[in-house]
This record gives sequence, C-alpha cells and structure tokens, in this order.
Amino acid sequence: MTKASYHVDGHDLSDLFLSSPISFRDDCRKHIPTTGSVIYTIWNQEDDFIYVGISGLQKSLEKRNPQSRIQSHTRGRRSGNQFCIYVHDFYVIPEIVKKSAYEPSRGHLDSLTKEYIQKNLSYRFKSFQNEDSVKIVRNLEKEIQKGIFGDPKFNPIKK
Repeated sequence: MTKASYHVDGHDLSDLFLSSPISFRDDCRKHIPTTGSVIYTIWNQEDDFIYVGISGLQKSLEKRNPQSRIQSHTRGRRSGNQFCIYVHDFYVIPEIVKKSAYEPSRGHLDSLTKEYIQKNLSYRFKSFQNEDSVKIVRNLEKEIQKGIFGDPKFNPIKK
C-alpha cells in the first residue's frame, strides 16, 4: 500500500502502518506525548497487525494521559486489560501447552504475558492534541476495526 492509502476522515494514518515500530521493551515516555489522545496499532515479529487501541480519553485535554494504555500493556497484567488477555490466550497458553509443564504460582501467568509482550510485540501510534481528540481516536479506531486496512487479529469488528 502506498502512503496515500492510509487516510480516514481527512486524517493521515500512515504512522500507524508505515513508521518504525517501537518495542514494548522501550520506555513509552520517550516516544508518546504526555498529553492529548493517541490511536495505536500493535504488531508481532512477523509484522502482522494484531490490535488497534486508543488512549488519553479523559474529559479534560490537560488530564489526558496517552501513555497510560501502552504502560498497562507493557506490564502484562491481565486483570482489566483485554489486550493482555488476548496475548495470554493466543500466545502464552499455546507455549505452556507445548512445554507440557506448568507449576501454578501467584503472578506467574502475568509475568509470562509481560515477557511475551516485551520480547515479541511492538506498536506504532498517531497523536492528536486538540479538544476533540477523544472523538477523533474513537471514530478512527472503529473504522480500523472494521477492516479498512486489514483486520486486526485480536479486535476486529465482525461484519
């Protein structure tokens, strides 16, 4: 696809698909702004598109924290984080089954999920720094989930 083909509602979204991916090992504070809203895409090592998400959804522009969701994903805790549950279900559990050995312990599955995310996944993002950024990223996320640039593996909107 050419760069021009990643436009939705007047927004150039090529950063979500063509920019250099950022590893979850990297501190997101080096990349993502501290205010506004972001839409982001997540990719595996084969550069397969697996997830689209948004962050920085607080009501007031000054209080929007676009780093929060990426930080949450990086920690790998499944509780309250649907993306981490997907990673656990699609990648971590199959590895456990392949090894045929698992000793349950508190926090171990979250630790495995965190390790998988940080070793194998990366993201790209687009930032919006205006009053209506929440509305913009919500609309763009829905359009991308509908498959206009290919279906995200984890969270497509079923047609």
